[in-house]
Amino acid sequence: MLTYEQIIAGFDRRMLAGVKDRIKFLRPILANLGNPDRQFKIIHIAGTNGKGSTGMMLEQTLQYAGYKVGYFSSPALVDDREQIKINDKLISRQSFVDTYQKIASRLPADITPANITVFEWWTLIMIQYFADQKVYWAVIECGLGGRDDATNIINAPLISVITHIALDHTRILGPKITNIAYAKAGIIKTGTHQVFLGPCQQEETIDVIHDYAQSQNVELTLAKEQEIIDGKAAIFFNDTLHWVPFNLLGSFQSQNLGTVISVFQYLIQEGFINSWQPLLTMMKTISITGRMQMIAHHPTVVLDGAHNPDAAHQLYHTLQTYPGTKIIMVLGFLADKNIIEMCKTYQRLTDKLIITTPNHPSRALPVAELAAILPQAIVAKTPNEGLAKARELAKRDDLIIVTGSFYTIKDIEAKLNEK
Repeated sequence: MLTYEQIIAGFDRRMLAGVKDRIKFLRPILANLGNPDRQFKIIHIAGTNGKGSTGMMLEQTLQYAGYKVGYFSSPALVDDREQIKINDKLISRQSFVDTYQKIASRLPADITPANITVFEWWTLIMIQYFADQKVYWAVIECGLGGRDDATNIINAPLISVITHIALDHTRILGPKITNIAYAKAGIIKTGTHQVFLGPCQQEETIDVIHDYAQSQNVELTLAKEQEIIDGKAAIFFNDTLHWVPFNLLGSFQSQNLGTVISVFQYLIQEGFINSWQPLLTMMKTISITGRMQMIAHHPTVVLDGAHNPDAAHQLYHTLQTYPGTKIIMVLGFLADKNIIEMCKTYQRLTDKLIITTPNHPSRALPVAELAAILPQAIVAKTPNEGLAKARELAKRDDLIIVTGSFYTIKDIEAKLNEK
């Protein structure tokens, strides 16, 4: 029998999220497995930015409500198994192997394990594993897009959530915001009970999502941005306005929290949750790796996986709330991103730039190419070396931001886990 390491090493690494016939190719596999996705309730999440924060807040809230919750997210930062969790526990290597073998033994006659790409395998294993472990809820994040994403092999989810939509992956999803919105809208299916659209969307985006939801006979709820002041959010419940502690940094979290509260109100209305306490507990305790994650003080060091122009703009807006603070940035990008636009944003707020190469074998932008765009920057071979250089330059009250991609912060996260 293959080991976990052998299985992972053998996966086809192609990224086929934009290939239109892959969902049709994968669905017979689920059928041969007895449609395990029908054995639990699903919240399916798509969006350009905010999927991870929104997904984790919903997953944590459902846990605090007493449910057994499966959570599927990407990318992993330290261990690939981070992508599949049940109540915060990673899938074990043995469970991964057993689930892989179960699926491989039941493939349609015209499909072999080698025909299935890496993200498709993780998706299939996630669905079967959640069914075998009898989760009640599964919170499933799309990898890229929505309509043609491997996660969209599921039947109609109970709830669809679409977070903030902006231009990203335009070579795959299309050049216009309406193309992106149409791709995300593909997770809305006839039979879905409700779709929630995150706040602060362009009018064109709202129109596309509204029209598609209507075509699938699914009711659309537009979430509202949540007011957050000095680490507390204004929430109205039990006929009273409450200022509730909220543990996440970043001004953009006001949008994600607004979406979560909108979904939470629906869950209360439908009788899945009978108290506001699970939400309040989640808000006080939530911590998300790689999203405005503070890892040190004096100087302050923050890791943020902002990876496209919209996320860079949101990070810029957040950092403007630190007036007078000297900011040192460690940057590394994937080559398929709008790097010029992100560099323009970051140059406006930083005092020192250190550039590096992210930890991705095929998509990383080599630091030599980034140096041609940012000739004034200091070059570091790795993100950890970049952080070390930033600490050498920083004074006690300075702020160090490591960003540009989740793959830029991956090695730093791994080193933190060693401690």
